[in-house]
Amino acid sequence: MISYKEIFCKVESTLKSQSKLSDEEFDIRFGEYKNYENRDLSDDEYFDKLTKVVFYSGFKAETVTKKLDIIKYHFPDFETISNYDEGRINEIFNDESMIKNKKKILACVNNSIVFKGIVEKYGSFRSYVDSFEIDNSFENLMLFKEEIQYRFAFLGEITSYHFMTDIGLPVLKPDRVIARIFKRLNLIEDEKQLLKTVIHGRKFSHENRFPIRYVDIIFVKYGQMGTDDYFGLEDGICLKNNPKCHICGIKEYCSYPIA
Repeated sequence: MISYKEIFCKVESTLKSQSKLSDEEFDIRFGEYKNYENRDLSDDEYFDKLTKVVFYSGFKAETVTKKLDIIKYHFPDFETISNYDEGRINEIFNDESMIKNKKKILACVNNSIVFKGIVEKYGSFRSYVDSFEIDNSFENLMLFKEEIQYRFAFLGEITSYHFMTDIGLPVLKPDRVIARIFKRLNLIEDEKQLLKTVIHGRKFSHENRFPIRYVDIIFVKYGQMGTDDYFGLEDGICLKNNPKCHICGIKEYCSYPIA
């Protein structure tokens, strides 16, 4: 039987041991992700998260993170963006400091119009989310996912989960990092099994009594490549290439062939 509690505790403690932060600072910074569920977000905060997901889609996280200030400058709020004309769109595209992807820029403009329509119909985006009664069943949660994929540009199978995770809904983002770890743990057979990855993520959340956003960030940082000064990490542990099996706290559960 899978020990979701034991596995997660070992992932968490191993990550903490590899961080340059003190235990207290580690708990504070990662602990921010324990307060994501049922947050009271404004309409503009919801739209800001949607815009970020569009730009992160298919790009390296570090590439987009460096551009967040200029993205926010050009996409301040959905009301303003919904009035952008072709001239303003070209101005954004021609900004040398901006990410050069016209499809994403157009997607954000089109999404602002759709978003505005939802707010006008339901009174707020939060009311729109609540109309699905997501807390009542997993089926309702999946219906919401299907709905936003249909309505918004650049929300695909993974990015729709990404948006849902960021607005505090009880799913993790089944990206390549988490899917890779879950496959090595024999929780899934193929990294393309997104729904199964999400279900296991919910089980980790339930068994450890942690919000799923916290579960998500712990696993992501465990397998993500690259320095992260905020979390005091030089690199993850369960990397795609050359994973650090010698310090991994869950290698006893892992199927990765150790040389």
